[in-house]
Amino acid sequence: MFQAFFNGLSGMLSFSKNLDTVSNNISNMNTPGFRAADTFYDSLSGGPGDSGIGTQISGLGYRFTSGDIKQTGNATDVAINGQGFFTLLQDGNQYLTRAGQFTFNSEGLLVDKNSGASVASLSDTGTLSEFDISDLRMLAPVATTSVELSGNLSSGASEHEITGVSVFNDLGEEVELTLKFTRSETVSGEWSVAVSKSSDPDVVLSTSIIAFGPDGTPEDGRSTFAVDVADSMGGSTSVSFSLGSPANFSQSTSMDTGETSTLKASVTDGSAIASLTSIEFSSDGSLSLKYSNGETKQGPSLALAQVKDESSLQLVNGNMFTAQGNSGVTFAKAGTSGLGSIAGKSIELSNVDLSREFADMLVIQRGYQASSRLLNVSNQLLEQLYENTRGR
Repeated sequence: MFQAFFNGLSGMLSFSKNLDTVSNNISNMNTPGFRAADTFYDSLSGGPGDSGIGTQISGLGYRFTSGDIKQTGNATDVAINGQGFFTLLQDGNQYLTRAGQFTFNSEGLLVDKNSGASVASLSDTGTLSEFDISDLRMLAPVATTSVELSGNLSSGASEHEITGVSVFNDLGEEVELTLKFTRSETVSGEWSVAVSKSSDPDVVLSTSIIAFGPDGTPEDGRSTFAVDVADSMGGSTSVSFSLGSPANFSQSTSMDTGETSTLKASVTDGSAIASLTSIEFSSDGSLSLKYSNGETKQGPSLALAQVKDESSLQLVNGNMFTAQGNSGVTFAKAGTSGLGSIAGKSIELSNVDLSREFADMLVIQRGYQASSRLLNVSNQLLEQLYENTRGR
């Protein structure tokens, strides 16, 4: 009789703890990457021939089914479409999570928004390290080294001018040049070229002599010239101009087309300091970075963890799990070794199933009511026993 009382009490305690688990599942139904949990019971036995001494909670088990993927538009939000976990690094420890709410901190490291832990990247050699783009947030300037001249410089004209030739010095400063061609009155096929800044045309940076052969193509040894472009720090950058080669009619020529010349300049290289304008994660977890100069570079790749025995994972903080010694964790890039692909600008929602939680609540409620009824019946029997001892 007394044991029935304690059995009912243990049932009420166990069902109330199970309700705690269900309530936590429901409260986190909108938490990205949340893994719902189930409460497991364990029967307590008093020994051979004993009917049992109640129940207790043996532990929790987590559901690792995938949640729905929702687009957020945030470039640093990522979700795993399939198997795998993101890898986080903090205080020398490795953690696993399905919540891909990441952001770049002031140091250029990709971190988890909630815990502040660094997101891990995986090198081509399989080495884990922090996902670091500190060296990729800006691109160093590239000086212009060469400019190609193409078209026809009419031998029937006395002058021709090319304006708006934009070049870059070693500091990445853009300088706009003007080229003025003047035909020689004494030497056939010979021209002088005066180069000046477009902003200050009266100051000539250099004057050179070029020449064309009888066939109208550039003359060997006289088809190039160079200009030193100064920068704000007192230095200068040498920029080479090329008309082409002898007998080559595809670049520059000098033939009589009256007063009309079509010679133009094409800058082949050079750029200013380029800032990062946008980023995007591809399906394999690699980061693509685009810059203000139109250039694109490839950054690090996300490290995904594959867990052989997910049931051995332990929840340590929020949505972060830690792997035990028998978990069988390996690391690879998305889309390889059975791992899922990466969905950029998206997050994975909780895998809580409300219909299942409501069903569990009903079972818990009935179990709790039945256990409390045991207490009530046991109490009535005890009262009857006490009444009998008083001779009534």
